[in-house]
Amino acid sequence: MRPPWTSGMTPERTGVSYGKRLKTAATKRVRETPARPLLLDTAVLLWWLQDPARLSRAAAAHLASAQHTTVLVSSVSFWEIGLKAERGMLELGDSFDGFLTRIESMSGLSILPVDLVIWRQVLALEWDHRDPADRIIVATAMHHQATLLSSDRAIRAFFREAVW
Repeated sequence: MRPPWTSGMTPERTGVSYGKRLKTAATKRVRETPARPLLLDTAVLLWWLQDPARLSRAAAAHLASAQHTTVLVSSVSFWEIGLKAERGMLELGDSFDGFLTRIESMSGLSILPVDLVIWRQVLALEWDHRDPADRIIVATAMHHQATLLSSDRAIRAFFREAVW
C-alpha cells in the first residue's frame, strides 16, 4: 500500500491525526497584507518596455503580477534615459518627448518626483556609491518601502529588497 502523501492525499482526507487539531479553510483567519510596490530601475524599465527577454525570471515574474501591486519609476530614470538618447547610446524609437508621453499615459505606472524627502534619504545613505541616479533610486525604494527590480550587483549587495 502506498503512503497517502504519494497519492495527493492529505491527513484531513485520510483521517490521520498528527496530534494537532487541523483547521479547515473556513476556520482559518486569513490576513491579507498588501503587496509591496515595485520600483523599476532605469535598465529594468527600458527592458520591460523594449526588450522583455532581457529580464530575469524573477523580475519578469514580479512584473507579471504587477496588476496586484503598484509599479513605480523614479523621475531620475528619465534624466538617465534622456542623456543616453541625446548621446546616441540609446534608441527610443521616438523623440524623447514622445517616449515620455507614452510612459506617462501608461495605466498602473506611477512616476515619482525626486523631492526633498528623497534628497535627504540620498544624503543619509551609508553607501559608498558615486552614481547619483543609483543612489536616488535606492533612496526612493527605501522611502516607498518598495521592492526594487535591478540587475545592478552593487545595488543588490547594498539594498536587501532588490531583486533580479
